Amino acid sequence: MLLCNNSIPRDLDIILGYVSRERLETLFPDHIKGETSLGGLKLQVKDWSIDMWPIQDTWAFKEGKVTGKGFSDYPKITFLNIDAIAIQLFIKRRQKREIYSKGFFEAIAERTIELNFEENPAPAECIVRALRIANKFKFAIGPRLARYMISYTNQMEIEELAEIYKRRYMSADVTVEKIHNCFKSIETQMRASNNRPVKVFAEQNSNFFEQPPSLPKRNRDLFAMT
Repeated sequence: MLLCNNSIPRDLDIILGYVSRERLETLFPDHIKGETSLGGLKLQVKDWSIDMWPIQDTWAFKEGKVTGKGFSDYPKITFLNIDAIAIQLFIKRRQKREIYSKGFFEAIAERTIELNFEENPAPAECIVRALRIANKFKFAIGPRLARYMISYTNQMEIEELAEIYKRRYMSADVTVEKIHNCFKSIETQMRASNNRPVKVFAEQNSNFFEQPPSLPKRNRDLFAMT
C-alpha cells in the first residue's frame, strides 16, 4: 500500500475485538508458536508470521494510559502517526465503513513520521523501528519524534540500538558507527532549528544503513512492521 507494489509484509499484527486471549488459544492451537513481549500470541500460518491479541490487552489500554478501549480509540495510542489508523472491515449492507485516523494521512502526504503517543514499554525498539521506516521510505523525522529519540539515546548505548536493529531486521550491514552518525545528524539539524522536520534520510538516493535486499520481492518488507 505505502509502496504501491506487490511486496508482502515481513509480518502482521492483528488486533481483535470481542474475544479473550483464552478464546484465541482455543481457536488457533496448531499455529501458536509462543508469546510476544507484551503477552500477545505469536502464530505461524504457512509463510506468515502473525502477532495477535485482543484489543483490550493493548498495553496503553491495559495500563489505563488513555480513556476508551475501542477501535476508534486505537489511533490515539500508536507510537508513530503512520500507524495511527483503524478501518472497519465488516459492515452491514449500505452501511458506511468507518475510518479512524490520527495523523496517518498527514504522515503520507507530508512524507514525515512523527511521535503520536509517547508512553510505551519498549522505547529502544520503537526508536529502531522509526529509523527503519524513515530510512526505507525516505521520510523525514518530525521534531517531536527527533527530540524523543535524542532524549532516549542520551540514556542508552548506541550499541544496544545497533544490536536491536540487526536482530529485528536481520541486517548485518548496520554498524554502531552508522547509528552514531545518524543521531549526530539529527542532533545537528535540531540545534539549527528544533521545530522543523529532520531530513536524515529523505533526500538520499542510497540506503543509509544497508544495501538493497537480495531476497525475492515477495519476501521484502511492505511497512517495516513490528
